[in-house]
Amino acid sequence: MKKSHLVVCITCVGGRLIYDTIRALRDAEDYSITVVGVDADPTAAGRLLCDHFAVLPMAEADPDGWIAGMLNLKARFGIGALICLSDQEARLAAIKRDFLTEHGIRTSVSSWQTVEVMTDKLSLLQTLERSGLEVGGFAAIESIDDAPSVLKELGYPERRVVLKPRRGSGSRGVLVCDSSRTHFEILIPDRFCGTGTLEQVTDELVRRELAINDWLAVPYWDGSVFDVECLVSNGDVVLTAARRRQLRNPFWPTSTGHIIDMNCAVLDCADQMCRVLHVEGAADFDIVMLADGTCVPMDASARFSGSIGGSYTAGSNFLAQLVRVMFGMPLKHYEIRDKMPLRPFITMAAIPDANAMELL
Repeated sequence: MKKSHLVVCITCVGGRLIYDTIRALRDAEDYSITVVGVDADPTAAGRLLCDHFAVLPMAEADPDGWIAGMLNLKARFGIGALICLSDQEARLAAIKRDFLTEHGIRTSVSSWQTVEVMTDKLSLLQTLERSGLEVGGFAAIESIDDAPSVLKELGYPERRVVLKPRRGSGSRGVLVCDSSRTHFEILIPDRFCGTGTLEQVTDELVRRELAINDWLAVPYWDGSVFDVECLVSNGDVVLTAARRRQLRNPFWPTSTGHIIDMNCAVLDCADQMCRVLHVEGAADFDIVMLADGTCVPMDASARFSGSIGGSYTAGSNFLAQLVRVMFGMPLKHYEIRDKMPLRPFITMAAIPDANAMELL
């Protein structure tokens, strides 16, 4: 039987771990594929792994230009599906999902009603709490003047409290208020993510002339943090995997180590989140397990994480299965190797012959 040939567009091909993602996308016996990669950076390393590459503007900065670019790729290469790997692109693709479908482009994202909640940390916790899930304490912050009373309500100064933008990603703007600090410390060099006392955090915000309207405050949860990938088709979770973080810096935006940990309580929490949020397609959840075994949702994305390749290495090919879901193909059964430790390494990778003269 002749295999289907599919043309799939994948975004953010400049990501640090993009090699594993594209390798997984190509690793399928039941279809062949042309990979069209896009990124805002014309020198994105992952462009060399793709059959075709195009530069598109940032989805948040130029949504009309981004959508026009997708239609251009449809006309040039016949893309039949779009896989988004950033929150901003997932939001835009969800808003335009019906429009893209009408133009023959399937998407990896849920409906806008779902994605809007998933990518707003306050709405996410409110929605999950209303459904009966344990989410712990949280409160909206509309200005720095709100901070003292809100932090006191959440246990500061006896316990640490985290301030973060409701729609932030990649630890941008995440600030840990810790009364034991002697000075404000940046935790990620190229992103405004740091820790200090409330007074030190306030001084830093004033110094940088940053307002914190539309922010969120939550307790700093001590416990094991899990990245949980879910693939949902027709309301059912058809593939899931949990990776427990093993990081030197818990706020680092890319993985420096995981271990596969198919903890039943964590997976059940993710499954409930999918059902409450009416997820379809790709999803990624951050869930913390407290010392007493309670699972608390921390964050959600309507896309797979940049470290999804870890689950692929352990035996579950989420990318190939996502392609099958998007094109209505029979699904494949995968068995993941539980407790497999994972670390990211640089490797020499083969690239398409057409890119043989291109350099990184």
